[in-house]
Amino acid sequence: MRIISILSALLSLALLTTVPASANPKQAAPDLGAYVGKYVFDKVQGVGFLDHPAVRAAIEAAAPAGSVRDQMYVTDAVTTPVIKVGQRLYVRSYDAASGGDVNWGILIAIDGSKAALCYSEGVEQDVRGADWYAEGEKAFTLFLMCPSEAGEIEETLGDWPIGAIPG
Repeated sequence: MRIISILSALLSLALLTTVPASANPKQAAPDLGAYVGKYVFDKVQGVGFLDHPAVRAAIEAAAPAGSVRDQMYVTDAVTTPVIKVGQRLYVRSYDAASGGDVNWGILIAIDGSKAALCYSEGVEQDVRGADWYAEGEKAFTLFLMCPSEAGEIEETLGDWPIGAIPG
């Protein structure tokens, strides 16, 4: 009899603590443009930039699974605020322990439809530089660090990845 009483009490408690039907636990993700001027860990409508479904999907589509893609989600790094570059957003980060040699960036169409990822472990002319990834593979290497300013992006990348690969 005691087991029935306990079960009855638990069932009553569960009924009292359920989420009302009017509550919407899945709100629409915010517009990506709302992140301009914010850091990747800042939340807009409760969603951080790196947790935004469009950003996550674009990162997953831009580079193959592995260390480069994983690096894009690192948050314990020195990070710039998200900037707007034409119809794209860009954020750059670097590992302070490396003195900035290890750096990475996310360049994403403002509608989240396309993205390019930059990853660099340092620049040594004609040996290594910043590798750019898009559409699931390495697209090209520039013997520069991942850019940090809008002017650098426009000068070296044009309107890529929305437009054609530069050069």
